[in-house]
Amino acid sequence: MKIGIIGCGIITQIAHLPALLKLKDKIEVISLCNHSEPKARKTAELLGNSALPIYKDWQEMIRKETDLEAVLVSLPIPMNYPVSRQCIEAGLHVICEKPAGVDAKEAALTLELTQKDGPLFMTAENFQYYPSFKKASLLCQEGLIGKVHSLHWNVLQFLAVDNQYNQTQWRNQNEYPGGYVMDGGVHFVHALQMIAGSIDSVVAKTKSINSKLGTMDMGFALLTHHSGAISSLNMGWQHSDQEECLKVFGTEGSLILKEDSILLLKSDGTSLSYPLEEEDSFTEEWKDFYSAVTGLSPLVINQETVVRDVKVIDALVKSATEGREVMID
Repeated sequence: MKIGIIGCGIITQIAHLPALLKLKDKIEVISLCNHSEPKARKTAELLGNSALPIYKDWQEMIRKETDLEAVLVSLPIPMNYPVSRQCIEAGLHVICEKPAGVDAKEAALTLELTQKDGPLFMTAENFQYYPSFKKASLLCQEGLIGKVHSLHWNVLQFLAVDNQYNQTQWRNQNEYPGGYVMDGGVHFVHALQMIAGSIDSVVAKTKSINSKLGTMDMGFALLTHHSGAISSLNMGWQHSDQEECLKVFGTEGSLILKEDSILLLKSDGTSLSYPLEEEDSFTEEWKDFYSAVTGLSPLVINQETVVRDVKVIDALVKSATEGREVMID
């Protein structure tokens, strides 16, 4: 599968390129596009092909590179949907970095991008492919801890202002709702929905602790799932903390998700540890996209779910602004 890359920033270089190099027998990068040439040149070098065609204009790239079958769109959040839409309209398959849109309205438009017998659109939500979330979801479906009634997750970290991610102006001066709460929060919401099902309502408080991190760098929320389970999700980027493990509580026990294992605590006092296989979520993500494009198997990830991730964050921001519980359609 011959692909082009539109956007050669941090996530492309540190996450997508290693995955693509692992899959070079299946996927070939034939062109690059970035608004600044040095990043594109570095990307070409990382791919081991300094002779790759480089463009500053993505429209020129998809027009001239007639062998292109698909593109990775990895741009500032406000640009992802409009560029993806035009690439789809040009007949190219698209894998686009999350979130699915700048807000719920735009995210919902992505549902129209994949048409029967037309090119495929996929939001690149790599949390779908994390071994811990996949395993926890399976264990809960098997009823190992009984009926899931609550989840608790503190995702608290300290992000220095000069961190490489915050050096991008579209993050530290975000024009899209939610700032880091949207950018990072869709990941966490996606994992919660994988395990406990769709979220129907949100009660939340948000705050900007450091204005140099954009409009919002903290969001604490209670999320009610359609199943009746309640998730407590506390996320922040100005918190020095060491424990980020997700805890899932059921009527017959609980699961504690760690980096390399899942600990099962049964209500009778016994425990069991499930070791996790080492898997690169971005590689698994690209395998999923490749298999769907080539007709080997349908996508594992569901576009309706990633759209709902954005709807949940949208509702979270609205709840904090209006001081009330917000329902999600």
